[in-house]
Amino acid sequence: MHPTLAAAGLGVLMGFAASAHADDQHCWVYFGTSATDANRGIYVSKLDEQTGELSPAQRAADKSDSVFMAFSPDHRRVYSLAEVPGPGAQPLEAIETNAVDPATGRLANLGERVSDGPEGCHISVDPSGRCVLVSNYKGHYIEVFPISADTTVGARACLIRHSGSGPNPTRQQEAHPHSTNVDPTGRFAIVADLGLDRLFVYRLDAGNGILSPNDPPFATIAPGAGPRHFVFHPDGRHAFVINEMGGSITAMNWDSEKGVLTPYQTISILPDGFKGVNTSAEVVVGRGGNVVYGSNRGDDSIVVLAFDSNSGALTFVQRMADGIKTPRSYAIDPSGRWLVCANLTADSANVYRIDAATGRLALTGTIRVPQPLCVRFLQP
Repeated sequence: MHPTLAAAGLGVLMGFAASAHADDQHCWVYFGTSATDANRGIYVSKLDEQTGELSPAQRAADKSDSVFMAFSPDHRRVYSLAEVPGPGAQPLEAIETNAVDPATGRLANLGERVSDGPEGCHISVDPSGRCVLVSNYKGHYIEVFPISADTTVGARACLIRHSGSGPNPTRQQEAHPHSTNVDPTGRFAIVADLGLDRLFVYRLDAGNGILSPNDPPFATIAPGAGPRHFVFHPDGRHAFVINEMGGSITAMNWDSEKGVLTPYQTISILPDGFKGVNTSAEVVVGRGGNVVYGSNRGDDSIVVLAFDSNSGALTFVQRMADGIKTPRSYAIDPSGRWLVCANLTADSANVYRIDAATGRLALTGTIRVPQPLCVRFLQP
């Protein structure tokens, strides 16, 4: 064959291969669940990032009450909370280490760290991948575990117990740390304590797994608001917390040098005149940073808020309720085009198309997932 023609033929084949690869744009979406029966474990589904179609969810890990997950920075490991039997039939907290197969989405268990205490409610990994941080709602404490050289979780290095109460006699009779998030620099950890209406700021020594109070040690949220989950804005200067009992989101300025949070706006995410029982759950920032999302359980909705990068103000855009039932967790795919919502009491997960300009949502599909509690994406 003529060399030029051979090269041309090879170029065509490479072009077809590149086109096929482009046509196969997908990512994995993982669901943590609260199931303790035959449906227990972590489930995985494949999201077609061009069409928004989700494949049927398949079980990827078989552990009871796999409530929450966090990926390592290199996405090769996922750390998840689960429960194991303890003394007197009382469950104990377990942290599972799973290796991720990016080609198939499968998980392989590498180890389990059992801690003497009730199951945690939230887990995160610091940006350097050196430690795991767990919030314990019922135990009233936060804890840090180093990640060992073999990538499994080592013995607990730090435990800090919160004490006190808030104005709500039913929900705030004690401290209730509900989430811990490390800032993008890896120097500070923010703990949202629902029971105390405070966002605690700790300095993090990731190498040794040690937390120490910052100065000032916390920011205060409105009495009875019940801060639950927290997220930083991509600009590194703003942050948001969703208030479970207050049905609101509080926007804050973030001083990354001093570790200081300064609240400047709280906006309701409930309909005007809402009288029912509601607990707000998750706050997420859109990939472009121009939109903030908040979910309600009771009103059963995800609310879309526009974020003004100049003023920092949040304004209402949309209330999405189509197909939503107890939206405890949801997340946005790596492309920024799709939002997947876990419907805890409907045993399902919904896919919503995201309008790139406004952040508005449109329901496009639903799959079955048993008792989904947590949603996390992985780009192959």
